[in-house]
Amino acid sequence: MYKALIVDDERIEREGVKFLIDKLGLRLEADEAENGLKALEYLQNHETDILFTDIRMPFMDGLELAAKAKALQPKLKIIIVSAYGDFEYAKQAIQIQVVHYLLKPVEVAEFLGVVTEVVRLCDEDREQKARSQQLQQVYEIGSRYVQEQMLLDLLHGSKSANGAAAALNDYGWMKAGMPFRLLLLEMRGKFFDKVEETFASQLMGTLQEDVHYVNLNEYQSVLFVRTEEAWDKTQLEAHGLKLQKFLLTHYDADSVLVFSGLLTDPAKIPDEYQEMERLLESKFFLQPSALLYMETGSISEETVNLDPVLEEISRTIGYGESHLILNGIERLFAELQAGSRSSTSYVKYMCTEIAKKYVQSFTRGPHISIQQLAEQIYRTESLLQLKELMTELVGDKPRHAVEPSRKVIAEVLKIIHRDYWQDIGLESLADKACLSPSYLSHLFKKETGASLIKYITCYRLEKAGELLRGTNMKIADISAEVGYSSFAYFCSIFKNYYGTTPAKYREGD
Repeated sequence: MYKALIVDDERIEREGVKFLIDKLGLRLEADEAENGLKALEYLQNHETDILFTDIRMPFMDGLELAAKAKALQPKLKIIIVSAYGDFEYAKQAIQIQVVHYLLKPVEVAEFLGVVTEVVRLCDEDREQKARSQQLQQVYEIGSRYVQEQMLLDLLHGSKSANGAAAALNDYGWMKAGMPFRLLLLEMRGKFFDKVEETFASQLMGTLQEDVHYVNLNEYQSVLFVRTEEAWDKTQLEAHGLKLQKFLLTHYDADSVLVFSGLLTDPAKIPDEYQEMERLLESKFFLQPSALLYMETGSISEETVNLDPVLEEISRTIGYGESHLILNGIERLFAELQAGSRSSTSYVKYMCTEIAKKYVQSFTRGPHISIQQLAEQIYRTESLLQLKELMTELVGDKPRHAVEPSRKVIAEVLKIIHRDYWQDIGLESLADKACLSPSYLSHLFKKETGASLIKYITCYRLEKAGELLRGTNMKIADISAEVGYSSFAYFCSIFKNYYGTTPAKYREGD
């Protein structure tokens, strides 16, 4: 259906045109206006396809209306319906691109032919608009993939990094000396494979700055933010809190955000990005949603001297007084919570040594295996959880047995290779291995040299590559086969990994 407006100061004439439209079954939904002024007001507020108008009307004649209507809606098709056939009127109608000129009284056959032709012109306009929109979408998708690959090259310092920086410079975004920052988003759970396609634009719109976005995996994404000024910590915090509010409000998702230092040289991006990842190691000490800043030195470069507190705890264990031991533990965690933090692994090692000495010194209460305690300590996911565990130990409360884990990484790899197509991640694998996610992540990277999430992603995409080259399966089916429920996300991350689309990869490009 197309929208039509019938303008005539004679009601009977308007009703006559509407009667013909209805009787002839034409694809038009018609409204009316009794003069040119009212018609113009209607056109200012309603998208219209066809305008039927008389010439002689009070307040504004049909030719003036037609000219102003064309200025408002250039694609509008105008049909003059008038008793005046003067050549001067016809000449003016041609000048304002009126498509047809019908003389009253209107003949049914002529009316049908004219309106059918005009509807055909509307069909052509609609088809052309659809083609243009489709081409624009294809262009935008292609540009986005190219841009994402450039940003990935810059982050990882690949051989194409210089070319990527030069291309972004040509686009006018990363010009020499122009300041920008990286913003690393780390989610507390799997997230980016489940969000809708509009997420990236919504996220970037929240900052209201000149921003580029690239996704790394299900847990991490990076924003490249071009800044007109340096931004102090207060301004950075305001932007970070705005993003975290967006994530909590719309997705109920906790996040840790890391702001890079102010950069002007693209060559420094890989080193800065590695330092940002290292900064994330302090997540253990943070609240579920937290902000970190490279410029403020959120991680101390020097090892904190906790020896006096540890010596005090050691002495009080020798005294055999639980309340003194608890006081020492309170002091230890007060130091850690105040920002005097070492690495997560060292803190857990410290607590394991305290627990070991405590168990060896006390015989009362149920039997507690040192191996079991070590497993429980390394499974803790936050400083608060670790403090509760140590306090519970000193209080001699009953403990739950934890089965010792042997060859844990080999078992995890076996699960990944077997169940890679399922919804597996750090949390589920840690649960199967009876370890904390942070400790499993530490062990896995130490053994394999890669993060667990990156390993799963690479393994899935390698399997996808084998299926593309070795089978005739549909690409959408391969996406599901290797564990990606979102086909669009699979295509995006596949191109980031292989540098080409799944279809072109299958062709051998």
